[in-house]
Amino acid sequence: MTTSSARPAIARPLRRANLEVSLKPFPSFDDAAVTDTVRTLFDQWRTLLATAQECSVLLWVSDGSEILDWAGDLTDELEWARFIGFNNTAASAYGEEKEPERVAIPYRAGTGPITYADVARVVAAIKAAGAEAGIPTRVGATFDPGPEFAPSDFKFTRHPEVVARGEDVGIGPIIAMVRHFSVLEGDDRPYAAFPAGIPAGTSFGELLGRQSEDYLRALGFDYLWLSNGFGFSSYAWSELGESFDGTRFRPERTGELREWALGFWADLTAHLTYPVQVRGTNHTAGIDIGADSVPALEVYERGYLESPPPNSPWGPLNEDFGIELSGLMSRVAVLPAGAQGFRFRFYANDPWFWQQPWWDFYHREPFDIYLPLAVARLRADGSVEPASEVNVLTVDTAHGVLDERCGREVGTHVATALEALPDEAGPVVWVYPFREYHEAMAADPTTIGRPHFEDWYLTAAINAGLPLNTVVSTDDLAGAMAAGALAGRTLVVPVGALSEPVARVLAGHVRGGGTLIAYGALDGASSAARGLLGVAVADDGLDGLDGLDGLDGLDGLDGDLTLVSTLGSDVVPGGALPTTVRHVPHLSGGPVREVAAPGTQVLASVTDRRPARPARMAPGPAGQARAYATARPLGAGEVRWVRGSSPFRYADPDAQGRRAHVPHDRAALADPAALLRDLLRRGGLHVAHELRTPAAGRAVHAVHRSAGAYWFTGYLPDTTTRLSLALPAGAPLLNHQECWYDGATATYQLPKSFRAECRVLVDQATAGVLRCREIAPYPAHMTRAMRVTGLVDATVTLLLPPSAAEVRVDVDDVPFDLDELATADDVRRASGAAARHLTGVTGTLTLAWEER
Repeated sequence: MTTSSARPAIARPLRRANLEVSLKPFPSFDDAAVTDTVRTLFDQWRTLLATAQECSVLLWVSDGSEILDWAGDLTDELEWARFIGFNNTAASAYGEEKEPERVAIPYRAGTGPITYADVARVVAAIKAAGAEAGIPTRVGATFDPGPEFAPSDFKFTRHPEVVARGEDVGIGPIIAMVRHFSVLEGDDRPYAAFPAGIPAGTSFGELLGRQSEDYLRALGFDYLWLSNGFGFSSYAWSELGESFDGTRFRPERTGELREWALGFWADLTAHLTYPVQVRGTNHTAGIDIGADSVPALEVYERGYLESPPPNSPWGPLNEDFGIELSGLMSRVAVLPAGAQGFRFRFYANDPWFWQQPWWDFYHREPFDIYLPLAVARLRADGSVEPASEVNVLTVDTAHGVLDERCGREVGTHVATALEALPDEAGPVVWVYPFREYHEAMAADPTTIGRPHFEDWYLTAAINAGLPLNTVVSTDDLAGAMAAGALAGRTLVVPVGALSEPVARVLAGHVRGGGTLIAYGALDGASSAARGLLGVAVADDGLDGLDGLDGLDGLDGLDGDLTLVSTLGSDVVPGGALPTTVRHVPHLSGGPVREVAAPGTQVLASVTDRRPARPARMAPGPAGQARAYATARPLGAGEVRWVRGSSPFRYADPDAQGRRAHVPHDRAALADPAALLRDLLRRGGLHVAHELRTPAAGRAVHAVHRSAGAYWFTGYLPDTTTRLSLALPAGAPLLNHQECWYDGATATYQLPKSFRAECRVLVDQATAGVLRCREIAPYPAHMTRAMRVTGLVDATVTLLLPPSAAEVRVDVDDVPFDLDELATADDVRRASGAAARHLTGVTGTLTLAWEER
């Protein structure tokens, strides 16, 4: 929050604002109507456009068939996305029958096919309106592989061989989408790039590349957008796919899948000179590896993409915002060669279906704007890179309405978020092995199940309240650490990242006083990983750690296990959380076989609930218990580890062969991902919930740093849940919120959507209500002022912006001598160089400062 006396925000912090629109808002396609509609679009989104150096408009014309059908004549007609509901239902394209009221109908009476010249007219008008508004403007063409948006004769009549169906790979009926590495049968119809027809054996990559090159040039487009996972997966909405059917992973297919996928990209870009942007799948890079053996590393390194895939827009459809955040961070940990940044995409409206998320899901609440815009990646030089582009999908509704309220409200929230973008690493940083996962897949395809599990577990931890919004790749880790960007941060890393070089760098962080939390199975992990964590695997190299002789032959545990944890966690007043963990081995890196070495403390263990099986159990101190979470001191810091289990299972196939994805029932089963979050508190970073029932929703939230402050941003799916917070230097007082302070933590009853600045941390022995609120800055030359009440012999840490030139602190109207504002080294490390530390504060504290 800033006041009128604050310095203005940085002008145009975005590199580009991208507005997505269909053709529905155009009442006709004559010059006057087109120009008037485009001007309205630019006017409604002027708040967002004012934040950007450039603009682009992504034009959703049809379903991509307009590119495939293009014959080079602007007077030809094309079918366009003029419908509400599902198209191509007669082709059995959805894996299920659609009810008549869900089948596509025209969005208004009197619509019919349009011509390519009409589309070219819209493209030209958009560029003219951008020039008129004084902002450079590009226009993008779209290709969608699916059946939804418009009737497609090409996909479902002429060339059904290019369409992938779930039955092809044993995952049952699922929405049918074009397989990017498919090969076409012959076709003698003339096309712009194939005037004599398409020769049999032509790859789809070559077809799309050649047709797009001609289409984009003829109609005036500037780039191509590939939608709904195209180029990555033919089953982009499912965590099942070409190399995972829900029952087993298929590493024997990985080699050919990688070769075919890279062949598509080589063929596409050999014939297409325009930039390519991608939507990506609904999942993470690691889940894509498990499900489809996607070679994203090579796609990035070979420069096929202008930018990485953004966050998935599926949050308002499946309410899984953990996968939205983990997916975004996994994709941007490394950027494609030549990429100038990454984008955030917001699902405001849907031009094809009845849902209009800004109105009927978000209820005009902005959490899914602020949360992804709290995400940042660390570069090798230690600098922080937040999103530099914003996409709005879309600016029009399914009825073709351009509602100025959407532009005003969404644009304002984006502009507000841009005022406090991340400028340093958050307190928790994800070390993501983008390179290691992909190189392991290429070298040993049997490893593809590891990233699938580890990314799902991390996703579940975010949904359990892990405040994760900063990512650094293993490529950039050593450089960022050397630059000091990770000092005082807790690093969260999957076991799959712990190669010997990475483990060595991370050990240095811990020895210097840092904290490392690793997660995942140790089966197949490197000896460096096991040595760093102080954990081994029963019957698999126990001699690698001293003191573990004689335990060979211990069973691995799976099924329903009893969890015993010494870690504090969420609470259910008058009740208790379940203590049964359901461990599905093929989804969880195998059975639980880990045992702790001497000197490693077991913080949580699991025990088989079934009767003991002495004939199969070797004697020894471990008995039937297995280590599930541990801690090991190393130098001045600590290494922690949690084994983890998959947060879901797959139901048995139904009559059509579908396997339903079934999340574990938290009313009956413990959430093993909450243990990852609970491990934070050993270092003073506390996140916990007071739940009405064990199944109540927990906060999905981010904690990012900007101008010295902490910013707490999040979504509370259940507003009866209370959130308790603490940081190493004290409990955070969120501006304009009250908290109940007790036991060094602040407990808040927050709304559905929250975003609050924190510049005051408190530690005191007395429980009570603490309040921090903005007040008018006084004297007049001051920039900002805050007032804190409820302090009793408190230690207070003030988080000032680095630009604060004059600081004034009063307690009960008595000025503090500025010399008493200590800058202890521990406070500096935990809270930033501009932090100030006060002790013995009782009463009302008033803080004011001037920024220069």
